[in-house]
Amino acid sequence: MDILEQLRQNRWIIWAKEEEPAEEYPQVQLVSICYRSDDCEVRGYVGVPREEKGPLPAVIFNRGGNRAFSALRPQVICKYASQGFVVLGSQYRGNCGGTGQEEFGGADVNDVLRLIDIALELPGTFKGGVYMAGHSRGGMMTYRCCALDDRIVAAAVGSGVADCVDMYNKRVDDMKQVFQELLGGTPEEVPEEYRRRSAVCWVEKIKPPILIVHGTADWRVDVSQAREMEEKLQFAARLSALRENYSAIAGSLERIQAQAADVPAVRDECRRAMESVRHGLELL
Repeated sequence: MDILEQLRQNRWIIWAKEEEPAEEYPQVQLVSICYRSDDCEVRGYVGVPREEKGPLPAVIFNRGGNRAFSALRPQVICKYASQGFVVLGSQYRGNCGGTGQEEFGGADVNDVLRLIDIALELPGTFKGGVYMAGHSRGGMMTYRCCALDDRIVAAAVGSGVADCVDMYNKRVDDMKQVFQELLGGTPEEVPEEYRRRSAVCWVEKIKPPILIVHGTADWRVDVSQAREMEEKLQFAARLSALRENYSAIAGSLERIQAQAADVPAVRDECRRAMESVRHGLELL
């Protein structure tokens, strides 16, 4: 699959440049991209397995952090692509050479939704929908996308932010400053900005099945957020499953995949969704 030429012909892509993949993933073709989202030019990566002929399922991976902190690493894209996916990830607007302003889950959610447009217009991807995964702040982006776009077949969230007020109140001053700078104030000053980034406030809007993975010792995002999301998703009759572990970091691809296999409801739903995607059918 020559993903480079496919990307260069895509209407949303400004430029695409092939990069050297991470050393441990020589079987992956890695491309850095600049693409249009609203009136911004956004940077990101795309990865595909070199030997696969396609069509392949697409995965959108949402990075954590903010601005330059915890920027998307090519190794993450390569790890997913090595599993047989077309993988796309964004640095979000205003970061790593992109234009516009980082909003920590505001209008920059459109940068992720645009990747769905790009993925589904590529000749080498299944057209029935995409899969999505996100870690930490990327989990917040994933929740928001899952409430806004029904083209997401299934999602996995690792250590995801689901309650920004809770995170603001439990974190030290440096994270409080991030919230104030990127959301425009404190929870008391701009409550609606915190609410629209907090999935615990609107779980009934989430469309696809979601696997939630969280570390019980996570000091950045408290595990109570994952537990509250799971409880509210179940109450809203949304298909979901929570898996906890005892480390601070809970977002690796291997762990999410292994734990998903142990959850019959999510496993069966994802298999049903994948079968529908493979046959180009609409999900019922």
